[in-house]
Amino acid sequence: MYDDLARTQNPTPLEWFVVHAVIPSVLVTAALHWSPDVPAAPIEPTYTIVCPLTERVPGGPVLDVFPALIRMPRAAYPEAMRRSGVQGRVVLRALVSTLGRVYPSSILVLRATHVQFVVPAREALSAALFRPGWFGGQRMDAWITIAIDFPDSSE
Repeated sequence: MYDDLARTQNPTPLEWFVVHAVIPSVLVTAALHWSPDVPAAPIEPTYTIVCPLTERVPGGPVLDVFPALIRMPRAAYPEAMRRSGVQGRVVLRALVSTLGRVYPSSILVLRATHVQFVVPAREALSAALFRPGWFGGQRMDAWITIAIDFPDSSE
């Protein structure tokens, strides 16, 4: 017959390992990563240029100066998403012209946490102004990758 009392007094090696090694290490890791002083997210969407040129265009030059964001209007935070407290990020790739404008037909959505954020992010990027890329003393069209964050407005 199976004896519960004997089993609890003599744990298996796996039970001993979990109780004495795994659980304490998880608790210590959680305590070290927990921070009550995390800054609140901004109310408006934020922008991050992830990588100006993610890969070299076959047969094309690597730019001396990559495009730099000068200004971009705030992406419209969808009201339903704001009320729900939904946060998200849209990562876009686009071709910046020699005039510093994005070709609207070149905007590609690489990642989006919610589909409702895609249209406002594309509209904001279409209206953006960049300092164009340069190669050999001449302006050049260049690809950029940019992330637009939609943080929770209640924080």
